[in-house]
Amino acid sequence: MNNKLLRYDILKELFNISVGKAASMLSEIINKKILLDVPNIEIADSKEGDFKLDNYLPKVLDGALMVSSISFKENLTGEANLIFPAEKMRTFINLCSNQEGEDSYQDVNFTDIDFDIVKEIGNIILNSLIGEISNYLDINLDYSLPEVKVFDKIDFKNDVTNRDYLHILLLYITFNIDDTEIEGAIIISLTLTSLNELLKKIDKIEDGLYE
Repeated sequence: MNNKLLRYDILKELFNISVGKAASMLSEIINKKILLDVPNIEIADSKEGDFKLDNYLPKVLDGALMVSSISFKENLTGEANLIFPAEKMRTFINLCSNQEGEDSYQDVNFTDIDFDIVKEIGNIILNSLIGEISNYLDINLDYSLPEVKVFDKIDFKNDVTNRDYLHILLLYITFNIDDTEIEGAIIISLTLTSLNELLKKIDKIEDGLYE
């Protein structure tokens, strides 16, 4: 198998394990079955001349975006962002709070309670993701509490690409709750040193497969 493809498969499996655990925790909290899946990942350099975030996430970067973010440091330095179109996040919040009968697209203004719900969702998913990676790869990470913001598409793209973290892991993520599918993404921004450290750890796992 192509080494690059195997590296991607290992990463995708790690991410699917972590979001699977997050889905179980969310299911218990809201007493509804939630499925979370990472169908694909990409690694990109945000400073490449032809880099366009829209090309990677055309279904997610649509209108207003609700973004939950945590930063981390120690062995890896970067930031993880859980991103959903605001309209889709309104649908998800309504499903979580048993308001399915309401028109989920009529209002994308969010209350403090809505922000608290999204902050908790982000905390569970992003902590599961980063925590599982750090445990599995045996690296220490110290990460912040989540922050939640609503961006327009242009401001969010500028925010991501203007940071010092040049390299980006893009994870497509799909929520399925009560037969409603909601597409989002996770963007993990890393320094070059951190990306290389992560890939070295993945390569060690790959080498172990052939021993």
